[in-house]
Amino acid sequence: MAETYDVIIVGAGHNGLTCGCYLAKSGLKVLILERRPIVGGACVSEQIVPGFVFSVYAYAASQLHPKIVRDLDLPRYGLRSCGGSLDRFRPLDDRRGLMMGSDVARTQRQIARLSENDARRYPDFVDHLAGVTAVIQSLRLRTPVDVAGRDWRSLKRTAAFLWTYRTIGDAFYRIVDLFTQSSEEYLSRWFENSAVKAGFATALGGGLMGPKTPGSAWVALGQHASNAEDGTYGGPVVRGQIVGGMGAITRAMARCAEHHGATIALNSEVASIETRNGRVTSVVTAAGRDYAARTVVGNVHARLLFDRLVGPERLPADFVDEIRRFKTGGTAFKLNIACDGPPEFPAFDADEAGVGCPSVTYITPTMEYLARAYDEAAPGWFSSRPYMTVSVPTYLDPSLAPPGKHVVQVYGGHASYALTDGSWGQERPNFERTVLSTIDLFAPGFSDRVIETQLILPEDIERVLNIPQGHMNHGDMTVDQMFFKRPAAHYADYHSPIKGLYQCGASTHPGGGVSGLPGHNAAREILRDLGKRAV
Repeated sequence: MAETYDVIIVGAGHNGLTCGCYLAKSGLKVLILERRPIVGGACVSEQIVPGFVFSVYAYAASQLHPKIVRDLDLPRYGLRSCGGSLDRFRPLDDRRGLMMGSDVARTQRQIARLSENDARRYPDFVDHLAGVTAVIQSLRLRTPVDVAGRDWRSLKRTAAFLWTYRTIGDAFYRIVDLFTQSSEEYLSRWFENSAVKAGFATALGGGLMGPKTPGSAWVALGQHASNAEDGTYGGPVVRGQIVGGMGAITRAMARCAEHHGATIALNSEVASIETRNGRVTSVVTAAGRDYAARTVVGNVHARLLFDRLVGPERLPADFVDEIRRFKTGGTAFKLNIACDGPPEFPAFDADEAGVGCPSVTYITPTMEYLARAYDEAAPGWFSSRPYMTVSVPTYLDPSLAPPGKHVVQVYGGHASYALTDGSWGQERPNFERTVLSTIDLFAPGFSDRVIETQLILPEDIERVLNIPQGHMNHGDMTVDQMFFKRPAAHYADYHSPIKGLYQCGASTHPGGGVSGLPGHNAAREILRDLGKRAV
């Protein structure tokens, strides 16, 4: 006889754990099944090189929502932050650089080196972006409505949504521009200097986008919305550096879930989700164990959930087609480096920057540099000079490496999922040399300090994390795949065509990043449907 639970969650990534914590806190009997031997999904810390602990995939916690930290009391379960500046250093070459961040006056002085006009406009740009950010922050916590739905529930929710946002005024048009325009077009309204614009145009969205691609403005500038201070929900925003790496977040969530009675089963790959008469009934693992539940939550990619675990024959054909069309081509790479010493940028002036060293460095010198990185990868190749974020977590948390050693994490693009004229089996070492030689251009001699590396390409993300085509955000974060349509029209509200089957992964609203919001929002919908107090 099958073991019975109130709710079964497929996948113990951070969104599944967030959802499980809320549901278990409400008194439900929750089982979380995870195919890997550790919790966390992409939000993990592992000792890849003896003595060196890496945040292997996700590397920054700036999006983790303060409401979730407070609601789940994650510090009680071991979550601690080292703090750290939000400022980012941008070398333009081996002599010149910009320190850009939360201090508007200081950033303005830095920009003035390149353009007095841009420096004058910068405070207005900050105010403009803040107005857009306030609306986007609130949207991230909302369940998308079905604007085309004609049933009473959809009409009621749409009316409530429109009433809530009736006073946003011109911010509506700014948001439309942000979601539809390219970085080049959007930023050229404000700035004239290519290096200044490139400071805001870095498209770390996980897919193939360039500064002239429509929609790249949101992908580049959306991080300012997700990283913005939000005092509405109390408690500090967890910033950048987590003690013990990103896995400390999911370990704290797992402890919280178990404290409230949830069961987490590792090494438990799900083979199928069973249904009867259009309703979910049970989950069967690859080992043949059968777990019964009237509510199942998929914290896996929508394509995996519906096309593989449920099966297209049990779903509406148009829904299956839309899920299969969801754009998932990943081009982001991660290079984890154990080294004798961190990169030293001659262009960095510690006295002028006000900090001893840059814990985060963006190698995005100009818009032309970003465009070239895109153009070279677009035919199905990789960039000869990738754009990248270089972080050194051991500056703030020395426990991640042996004494005197450092961990360096490089995230950037572009490295196409599949190569049209070659294979990654052949080109992997060439691309790694490309990344290190690019860093050497701005921090001469760094590659000589490297002890050992781990290069993670989209094909590795697909293989290890089960994310189609290795897209770190589970799919492009563009207007055609956001809010009302993530992952499909009529089913962006965390429900599905199968009764009792819900979604809570990064292929749902508001998308990728370690925010916990898909899990939080899905838990709210499940609790409402079960007649319990919503979160």
